Amino acid sequence: MKTSNTNRLMGLILCGIAFWSTALIANANDEQPGKLIMLWPKDVASPDPKGMGTMKPGRKGSLRLTDITQPYLRFFPAPAGKKPRPVVIVSPGGGYMHIGSNAGRYQIAKWYNDHGISAFVLHYRIPKHRNRAYQDIQRAVRIVRSRAAEWNIDPERIGVMGTSAGGHLSAWVSTGYDTPSYKAVDELDGASCKPNFTVLLCPAYLNKGKALAKEFTVTDKLSPTIIITCKDDGFFIGSEVYAKALEEAGASVRTHFFKKGGHGINLNSKHHPLSTWPDLYLQWLRDIKIIE
Repeated sequence: MKTSNTNRLMGLILCGIAFWSTALIANANDEQPGKLIMLWPKDVASPDPKGMGTMKPGRKGSLRLTDITQPYLRFFPAPAGKKPRPVVIVSPGGGYMHIGSNAGRYQIAKWYNDHGISAFVLHYRIPKHRNRAYQDIQRAVRIVRSRAAEWNIDPERIGVMGTSAGGHLSAWVSTGYDTPSYKAVDELDGASCKPNFTVLLCPAYLNKGKALAKEFTVTDKLSPTIIITCKDDGFFIGSEVYAKALEEAGASVRTHFFKKGGHGINLNSKHHPLSTWPDLYLQWLRDIKIIE
């Protein structure tokens, strides 16, 4: 009798685990909006869902995506208008080990749409593929610029935005646009991968001590950059070092360094004055003529 009850209990537990796992997968799929664009021809020819990442539980019940071997973009077009739209390619953070929660990385894309800006969310190769991730963002900018007419995008108003490791990746493509990281694979690679503006939110890995990280080559030819971060962020010194390097080179840079807020700025911050950053960012976009 005890054995029977034990078996029944184990069966209920296993069923519960199976249901929970299925729910996680279902929720993950429910939160995958936006048109999917594979980055590389080989992946277009034979897409493998497993190569597009594995969902794993993160902090506070969130889901994180890792094990991406087939990188891709998800496209969130702004409402149609008379003129081609500006666009931002968003690179989420995650220490080059994973990509943050679905809700977070798609929320910013929808926010852009509300302000008449199209958005792509980049799912670059992870984990531990920093150089390949760099190839992915160069390729992403080239694809977006090459297909701008198809997507009603202004090819002269293409920006990159990144948080944490994604901020490092965005700064990297901003400074290394004239140094190819891979051999051209098709006609799309004929387009420039230079972004027209760069947005760094609580960026990481920008420095080596008090010096700029070696992968960055800073000149006065760089497109305008804005850096938004907090002084109590463990990566804050990198933002100071990077901003100083841009200023000394004669590049256009604007900074908003808030006193408190930690690492991981988002749209829903309730702490003033950090909560004002979206408005400050929109004003900068007006100032550099990306939006009206």
